[in-house]
Order: sequence, then C-alpha cells, then structure tokens
Amino acid sequence: MSLVYVDPSALLLPGAGPAATDDPVAPGAHDAVEHLVDAGFDVVLLGDGTTTAGELPDGVRHLAELPEHLEADAWYLTGEPYPAFGRPRGGTTVLVGPHRPEGKVPLPRFDLQTRDMASAAMEILTREAMA
Repeated sequence: MSLVYVDPSALLLPGAGPAATDDPVAPGAHDAVEHLVDAGFDVVLLGDGTTTAGELPDGVRHLAELPEHLEADAWYLTGEPYPAFGRPRGGTTVLVGPHRPEGKVPLPRFDLQTRDMASAAMEILTREAMA
C-alpha cells in the first residue's frame, strides 16, 4: 500500500503552535490514523520521535524528515500552509485544517484541502479504493 507521511501539525487543533506546552490532539485524529493503518497504509509520523502528538496506533513509524521526492502514490498531510518539513516533489499534498482566508499574498497551493484528519483519511481511502 501507499506511504502516508504525517506532519504532527495535521494532528493538532488549529492554533496550537510550537509555544504550546501541551499539544491538544484534534478530536478524531487518532481514529483517522488508526483507519489508515488498519487499511494497510504505511503511516509515517515526521519529527524527532519525541513529538508523539498523543498516543498513535501500533504500526506508525517515525522519520526525522520528509524525503525530497515522494513516490507518485505517496501522501503528505500537514496542518501548516508553510510546513516546517518543506514541500516535497511528487505524491499528493494535503492541507489539513479549517480553510484559512487569503490575505494579500495567497496561500500556497496544495493538491487537496480537508477540514480535519478524519476527512483527510476518508479522502485517501476513497481515492485509493477508486484507483
């Protein structure tokens, strides 16, 4: 199955920044990751391994950084328009979280935008089933 790279920001409530001492995991984020793992996806949480973003299901791997190039069937989920892990080439990029209004400078483009992690997981599962 496909690789799904998850930036920890995709699992957190909007507005929870690096200054937050207790990362509030978004409701349904754990279940969404669990559905992806149960469906056979290889889910990789990005970061140094100390960023757990709450308890994640067994089978979720950790990787320090995002590869520069993703395979065509890989997914990258992030909650930040300008992700700390950068923007990879290839794969499908998904911005997770509420729609942010455009300012003077428009937000960078993503392949998909979903309201939360559960919607992102459903989008991935649907597109993989239809492929």
